[in-house]
Amino acid sequence: MNIREKYGYPLCCNKCTELGDEPRRLTEIEPFHKDGSAIKLKLIGQDSTIVKDPERVNTVLMLNEISGRNGQLRKWLETELIGKGNFDNVEIYATNLVKCQFSKPPSQSGGKSFLEIRFKNCKSYLYSEIENYKPTLILTFGEPAHFLFSKELEVLNGQLKSKMKNDFNGNFVRAKINNTEFDYSPCLHITTFRVAETYCDSIKIFKSKLAERLKKQEII
Repeated sequence: MNIREKYGYPLCCNKCTELGDEPRRLTEIEPFHKDGSAIKLKLIGQDSTIVKDPERVNTVLMLNEISGRNGQLRKWLETELIGKGNFDNVEIYATNLVKCQFSKPPSQSGGKSFLEIRFKNCKSYLYSEIENYKPTLILTFGEPAHFLFSKELEVLNGQLKSKMKNDFNGNFVRAKINNTEFDYSPCLHITTFRVAETYCDSIKIFKSKLAERLKKQEII
């Protein structure tokens, strides 16, 4: 059984044809998965759209790439956010809220409203991925991903405002989707993370608390 079938990432989809969308590069882009001996971390991006050379995206968040321009996010995760040792040790599964690429970034086509209507058609896949993978911890990248994902959650402990400036603070909430429980926090996207002076203290706290969580337990 391949990773798509195991966790519920779609093999094909025509749910958005009524919106005028045709599936774009859905079959060429694979979810990312790596085994590990520590906790199960799930990373959720927004979508797979990039402006320049979209065909170079063949894995969610391009996490299969270790070096070069395609490996920028993985290098950032290993060196600045998760840490090399933690990245090697934790089990990681990465997916996107919306699985298809678009001809131009959603920010140029209506932003959150454009994504929201398409996520309604896509979220059953995300639910399956969460239920099948059973993550210990979920991080979403960027404001739109947090906004849409947080509205799907039943928060068990803590609170969420669905806004990055309120919720990116190092406090991980306990939440669930259907019967699957996990800890959750949004995370600034790589491009924002590096220039967000207003988040300076929050970044330090978040990185410290994330490191603690990634190290505190092993899968039995």
